Amino acid sequence: MRVRDLLSMPELGLTLLTPDGDLTRDLRWVYATDLLEPATFLTGGELVLTSEGWYRTPADCDTFAASLADGGAAALVAGDILLGEVPPALVEACERRGIPVLAAPPEISYGALSRTVIERINRERGLELAEVLGRHRRLVGALVEGADLGGLVAMLAAELRTDCWALSSAGRLLAGPAELFTGPARARLAATAQRAERLPATIDGHWVLPIGRRSAGGGLLVVRGEPSDPEAAEQTAELLALGGARRDERRRTEQRFHADLVELIEQAAPSATLATRLRTAGLDPNGPLLVLTALTRGALRSWDLAADLAESVLDENPDTHTVVAGGKHGLTLLVSPGPGLDDARLAALLEERLSRFGAAAEGGRIAFGLGATAPDLTGLARALEESRHAARLAALRPAPLALVTARALDSHLMLLAGVPADIRASYRRRLLGPLQEYDAEHGADMVHTLTAFLEHNGAWRTTAAALHIHVSTLHYRIGRIQHLTGRDLSTARDRVDLYLACAIDTG
Repeated sequence: MRVRDLLSMPELGLTLLTPDGDLTRDLRWVYATDLLEPATFLTGGELVLTSEGWYRTPADCDTFAASLADGGAAALVAGDILLGEVPPALVEACERRGIPVLAAPPEISYGALSRTVIERINRERGLELAEVLGRHRRLVGALVEGADLGGLVAMLAAELRTDCWALSSAGRLLAGPAELFTGPARARLAATAQRAERLPATIDGHWVLPIGRRSAGGGLLVVRGEPSDPEAAEQTAELLALGGARRDERRRTEQRFHADLVELIEQAAPSATLATRLRTAGLDPNGPLLVLTALTRGALRSWDLAADLAESVLDENPDTHTVVAGGKHGLTLLVSPGPGLDDARLAALLEERLSRFGAAAEGGRIAFGLGATAPDLTGLARALEESRHAARLAALRPAPLALVTARALDSHLMLLAGVPADIRASYRRRLLGPLQEYDAEHGADMVHTLTAFLEHNGAWRTTAAALHIHVSTLHYRIGRIQHLTGRDLSTARDRVDLYLACAIDTG
């Protein structure tokens, strides 16, 4: 029930004294008072009734109106029995604060007025509850009968009479009209939602709320514009989480099933066997193939996020077919790319996507490795091995989401990727340990200084400018570094040793 509905009830006989007041406010309850400052007893949304028993001077009107505003009153009904009129100062004070004022006729008691309004509020609440329960039954019934995400989202769109979508955490379209919501726009909205302090929120003209618990990464329900019935959207989001859990379990089962396909590639299975298995999985054995490996660490849902990030890019390329397999070597994606999609193009698209979604890792790490495009089955095993080496190399980088391609495998870092982690950590500790201890004890920055000096090829002025220090200060620091490490930075051998130590990530 809203304030304007009071004027359409002839049995109340109310007259509006503030024509510019907000009549769209919802009424939650009725509260009668003659206290000068009733805010303490208001919870917001009340229709306040008063006979002005608090009135002593016109100044009291401002005090009373301020207290109504502080308490969140929706409107005021004032009688004129005590004073013979509703004080103009009260009308003016309420109008300044946006509180509608209605005058009650002397022949209606506040008791009768309260009963009439409360009965109307309760009747409307009952109808709303019945509608909510009915909608919930319809949604649950559809879910039990096997409705997928698309069916539930379509039901919501029909009810709200606007476009709705279900998106993955990375912006991949799960349900809804694709032609009305482009891939880049979805990715931008999903990335913004990941950084938002709280959801629901309005983003790019859409109302966005999480599907299930936000921390679980269930995805997003997106409604174009402000929903006419937010509660309907919230109910649908809760049920989408149930449907999403069912979908995710099915995807994990498929990933385990496809693991044997990856094993066939590893074992150099006969071409006929491998070709048959690829066709069964929906891939073209006669065309080019791409292999992407993902290694995850930390967050519980990193595996799902890794697949989501990669598929959110691949799904946007027409005629591209992807198989996701999970196994002891991490997540493997086998791709039959559409026209114009090769390893270089996929790397560029994936790099852009990863740059947006660092916050989605939630403290975890995902390292992607992309092999060179295999022209046919003959190069598939090599592409798989390259993708795994590249993923191990990406795991050395400090970024939460990192990608390395086969093109980087001629780097010295490829050698580090093949060295066990404890050996790499020991190597770094032996070479840089004295500098780390010195930095901790003196609050210095020797490790960073050494890294900058080596990355700038030992150029004194360039390094000093990058560090925002004087060249003489840099000379002093390098002298201390050489003394502490026992290494001579004028020799290529010692420079390489220290450069490799600095390149090792121990995070």
